[in-house]
Amino acid sequence: MRPIKIFGYSINLGKNAVKTQNNAPVNNKQRKRASTVIRKQYKREVSFQINDIKTALVMATNPLNPDRLKLHQIYRYVLRDARLKSQIRDAVMKVLSEPWMLYNKNTLTPNEELSKKYRKKWMNDVIKYIIHSEMHGYSVLEFDKINPETGDIDEITCFDREYVSIEKQAILIEASVNGSYLEYKDIMWDIDLIEFFDTRTDYGLLLEASYNVIWKYYARTDWSRASEKWGMPMLKVLVDTNSDNELDEYEARASNFGADGYYIGQTGDEVDIMQRSGQKMHDIYLDNIKLCNEEFTLLINGQVATSTEKSFVGSSEVQERNFEDLTLTRLQNVSDNINLKLFPYLRYKGFTDITEDVTFDYPALVREREKKIKVLPTLTQAPKPIKEPQPNPSNEE
Repeated sequence: MRPIKIFGYSINLGKNAVKTQNNAPVNNKQRKRASTVIRKQYKREVSFQINDIKTALVMATNPLNPDRLKLHQIYRYVLRDARLKSQIRDAVMKVLSEPWMLYNKNTLTPNEELSKKYRKKWMNDVIKYIIHSEMHGYSVLEFDKINPETGDIDEITCFDREYVSIEKQAILIEASVNGSYLEYKDIMWDIDLIEFFDTRTDYGLLLEASYNVIWKYYARTDWSRASEKWGMPMLKVLVDTNSDNELDEYEARASNFGADGYYIGQTGDEVDIMQRSGQKMHDIYLDNIKLCNEEFTLLINGQVATSTEKSFVGSSEVQERNFEDLTLTRLQNVSDNINLKLFPYLRYKGFTDITEDVTFDYPALVREREKKIKVLPTLTQAPKPIKEPQPNPSNEE
């Protein structure tokens, strides 16, 4: 098979790992992006059950050959849930709405001019995908059309996670760990890839959310079946015959009642219309749905006050503080990933103004640190000794 060139590396596609060979640099016209080696597979729309999550987790945790394909298929399925998707959107929007700044690492002074230069769409895309790595377990980004002089990166692509093995650090050519793959561990920056993850065994918040979304689907399905069965009155007919022909005739008459609203029988036939007497049959399903919504809402954003119509003032304030604390943690995660992973890559690619002294941070985090540092001395001071009460001479006899 004819090899292709990806940023100066000759890639031979075949079974198992593809071979890479470092060649002389090639011009931009000969270069191909790493994502071009992927052979897109059809995505089948199927429904999943709780047992499928357990099976997917067993496959993903296989120590010899970890396979997350089924897990990512389940994630794609549960993300059709509007409530779950809106919670993830809220988390991303909350982080993206926070202003960030580039600081001098030694003096901790903000660099307004340099910050303005890099406040561009591609930086927001990086921040967004870092947050999504918390949900999915990881994100692998590919950078294209990089211009170090202007600070522009025209295109950032987040790899479809079904085509990436974060454990093997490999691009799966056909979304299968048992097929051809391209190991990028030693050439990651050369082919313009960056990984964002907490640990390589992290499966993301969507793993726990998947259980609750599928349980919610169960409740919706059962509710629909109950409504179909008991939502409309049922016709009950008792007839005094064992003849199959006569029973077939009565069945035809009963079905005619359902279609056109009338029934013709004989004298002695017992006809009754059965209706649901209770008015709150749906509560058992609705409560289950609400519980599932609350579970993954707490999982993603740590509170439910902003996602429900009714909330008490005191509890909503506490939950809002939880959301703020969780957002600060996400801001710190974004800051760490950009300083430890993105900036070293940019320096490698020739961004000379992103020096070792430049650090990415959020003013909100800076203020929070300063506030806690001011409180710290009072917490570390030794407690004052308690004075023993002295006897009052006037009380002595």
